[in-house]
Amino acid sequence: MRPTTPPAAESPEEDEVNLLLLLRNVSTHRRLFLLVAGGVFALALVYLLSAQPTYRAQALLQIDEDQGSMLGALSDVAGALNLNKSIDGELDILTSRTVMGEAIDRTQAQLDIEPRHRIPVLGRLYARLATPPNGLADPPLGLSELPWGGERLRLAHFEVPRALYGKPFVLTAGEDDAWALSSPDGEEVARGRLGQRVDFNVATRFGPGRGSIQVEELRARSGVSFGVTASSLQTAFEEMGRRVKATETSKDSSMIELTVSGSDAERTADFANALARAYVALNIRHRAQQAHLSLQFLEHRLPALRAELTRAEDALNAYRMRSGTIDVEQQSEALLARVVELTRQQTLLELNREASAQQFRPTHPAMRMLEAQHAAVAEALTQADAQIRALPAAQQEYLRLARDVAVDTQLYTALAANKLQLEVAEAGTTGTAAIIDPALSPERRHWPTTLPVLAGGLMGGLLMGFLAVQVLAGMRRALHDPLEVERLSGAPVYAVVPESKVQSRMTRVRGGSEDPLYHALLSRQSPTDPGVEALRTLRSTFRLALREAGRTAVVFTGPTEGVGKTFVTANFAYLLALTGVRVLLVDGDLRRAGLGRYFPDSVAAPGLSDVLAGQDTLEAAIQHTDQEGLDLLPSGRHRVSNPGELLARPTLDVVLREAEQRYDYVIVDSPPVLPVGDAMTLARACGAVFIVSRYELTNGRQLVQTLKRLTQVEAKICGHVFNGLRASRYGDGYGYGYGYGTYGADPKR
Repeated sequence: MRPTTPPAAESPEEDEVNLLLLLRNVSTHRRLFLLVAGGVFALALVYLLSAQPTYRAQALLQIDEDQGSMLGALSDVAGALNLNKSIDGELDILTSRTVMGEAIDRTQAQLDIEPRHRIPVLGRLYARLATPPNGLADPPLGLSELPWGGERLRLAHFEVPRALYGKPFVLTAGEDDAWALSSPDGEEVARGRLGQRVDFNVATRFGPGRGSIQVEELRARSGVSFGVTASSLQTAFEEMGRRVKATETSKDSSMIELTVSGSDAERTADFANALARAYVALNIRHRAQQAHLSLQFLEHRLPALRAELTRAEDALNAYRMRSGTIDVEQQSEALLARVVELTRQQTLLELNREASAQQFRPTHPAMRMLEAQHAAVAEALTQADAQIRALPAAQQEYLRLARDVAVDTQLYTALAANKLQLEVAEAGTTGTAAIIDPALSPERRHWPTTLPVLAGGLMGGLLMGFLAVQVLAGMRRALHDPLEVERLSGAPVYAVVPESKVQSRMTRVRGGSEDPLYHALLSRQSPTDPGVEALRTLRSTFRLALREAGRTAVVFTGPTEGVGKTFVTANFAYLLALTGVRVLLVDGDLRRAGLGRYFPDSVAAPGLSDVLAGQDTLEAAIQHTDQEGLDLLPSGRHRVSNPGELLARPTLDVVLREAEQRYDYVIVDSPPVLPVGDAMTLARACGAVFIVSRYELTNGRQLVQTLKRLTQVEAKICGHVFNGLRASRYGDGYGYGYGYGTYGADPKR
């Protein structure tokens, strides 16, 4: 038999993602999976209990879009112009620096106030569970100078030099509403009581500075301190801009929903209401300014219109006295009415354009619409004038004068009425915006909430655990399929040994090594076990596998410890002896004497090491077992610092040759290949090698490295035993089954 050389490259099929394989990885590394999943879930729970809460306060505003231009009749002509601001524009105004700045000033939102020295995690958890409504939590263990929940500080005024923006001052509560303020350097700069305004001096890097403070509300035990940090208006605007959201409730609803987020429920609601009131106040001021400008415009234009009307009336009366009665046809009367209406519209458009120019630039869409409408009316007037020029000269003159009187009369009457309305409006201006629902202090926090956080922690934990398991499995590339062993080695798998529940119970027996069941062979204790049946399959092909080797001494080894090679070797030797052949089972592991578990009497007996050292003969070292045909050569009592040197002596070949002459088969249990070189020495001295690999423990690299090392010493690799298969848990998944039932004799026969 030629030495088996592992293939240079692995099959691409090994890279295919298999759901069954992923689930098996989770099962194999379930402790890691549960550890990671539980850890992530625990972090989510800690976050839920200790994270700073976020509250949301909401206010509802209404925008009255039906209120048009302050010029009244002037806006009738431009009804299609839609000069009112859109809701989008109102949203921009609501979150503008002007409105936000006023709300920030009213609520002192540029101040960051937090209790100091709160115990991380536990402090927030205690505050959440033990704080009564509108009260202070009782301090545990007498630690009254620490904040435990319910502490509150509200400042009516706090001003510091700009150089100290962003630097934390410390306000410490005293007895009977007293307080003391310390600078960022720790120096006390002010003392006072609730409601008292105090001016103070404070040092800055640019020299002495002035500041002032007024405490509006202080709820804390004596000794509890607060950190007070002031920021610039620009910084506060940027911070509040991230926490404010204004949206239209639905399309064309004219309703605005204002939402403000914050960590303090009362301050959040106060800011939402202050912002809404500032917006309404700005809207009213803007409307009042519009009324004032419109009134000024009308007061300027009305005298000129009155003079124009008087001139037109005088001209018409003079023409009548000069010409007498004019016969005007019905068609001419209709033409006159049309010309009057068009002229009125043209004049109103010109007035409206002049008034709008005070608010808009020439490129504004509203101004462009006015220009377009003015051009359309001018074209219609040109056509009407052409029809008038076709009339007799007397009728033309009469229609022109009558038109001027009618237009001037309508304009003057309408604008005089508008002036009266604007005078009333200026005296009691109301805006187009109104607060429908003011913001209320939220009772429940918006975030974090129990269900999303715990559900996210659970799902995230499962996902992270799953990924951790797959990464570990990918790094190890553990074997899951006997076909993988055959592809990697080029040698056949002679037996696939499933995991034995009986063997697991025997290993975990309560008495441990003191219980006889712990030392029992599975093939004797449970002869119909699926694992035993798999070893019988190996026994059936064993003779054929050794035919090419020409030797009867066989080594069972594995890449690493824990693959079950000693279990396979001991039980296989026992099953082989049941067929009537003479078998010598050799414990070649001079370091750990693995067969001592199944043959405890051999642990202190002479054995292979004694024979190799020349202290005993082979015949004297061999022990007879209670199974006919099965003898044991223990590892021996002779101990050396380096067993590899003892195995490397020529005596090993002599001992094995002599054993082959005495027995039909010599089965050697050797140490694993990768940790030490003992297995390579034993493999070279024997006729054949069987490599034991374990499901989900041995990986491809270990197997390939084992094959390389054995090939280097020209060991004859017969085949493989794939141990510990657990395919029945998920189904085989390979296209063929490894299910082993109990197929025994019929008890009725």
